[in-house]
Amino acid sequence: MAANLKNNKHVENLKKGFQDIQTVAQEGNFKLFAKQLVAVVLVFFAFKFLTGKFLEKENNLRGQMEAIRLQQTNEREYETNKRKLIKLEPRFPDISGKNEYLVTKILEIFKAENLTPQVENNQTEDTSNATYVITSLGASTEMDFLSFAEFLARIENRKDFLKVTEVSIDKDSAPENLGKNKISLKFNTIFPKEKIAKNLFKDYDKLVKEMQEEEAAKKGGK
Repeated sequence: MAANLKNNKHVENLKKGFQDIQTVAQEGNFKLFAKQLVAVVLVFFAFKFLTGKFLEKENNLRGQMEAIRLQQTNEREYETNKRKLIKLEPRFPDISGKNEYLVTKILEIFKAENLTPQVENNQTEDTSNATYVITSLGASTEMDFLSFAEFLARIENRKDFLKVTEVSIDKDSAPENLGKNKISLKFNTIFPKEKIAKNLFKDYDKLVKEMQEEEAAKKGGK
């Protein structure tokens, strides 16, 4: 390694340069270096300035790109949520039919099971929420445990937003009703105080059509 350094022309030239500088410095001829020194300093500061400006521009560009990516993400999320609202909102009942909707649904459910329910006269309402109204209505009937379990599962799997929130089961002690139970249920549903999608989105009709076509294509693919 030492031999290589000794014979290296660049190293030798560098040594010679330092010797020349030392000689000129000893003789007091510093002016010989003035122009070169100024040039070097100017180049150094120019490099620092340009590098700083470049980094500033680079950071600014990165910030703009990040802002664009964030905006695109927000737009995608907005479009996704818009479609969700358009898809879900029609499944909620209209508040205009609030007084008869729940009793009609309960009778429809029990009719499908060939059962005749006793439906309570008074429907209770919770209007404390600013966006929707919760209504509740009770009904009772008689059935065995297995039939009731299957009945409850079918209610919970319905597409409309109908929920059983309370259940009470009392065994029927009458000999002629062996295996039967007196079952009481509390049915709940939600009525939006206002359906906003059609008024909120200018492209509502277009999106509804697109979503219907997409749904038809999925069913056709099956």
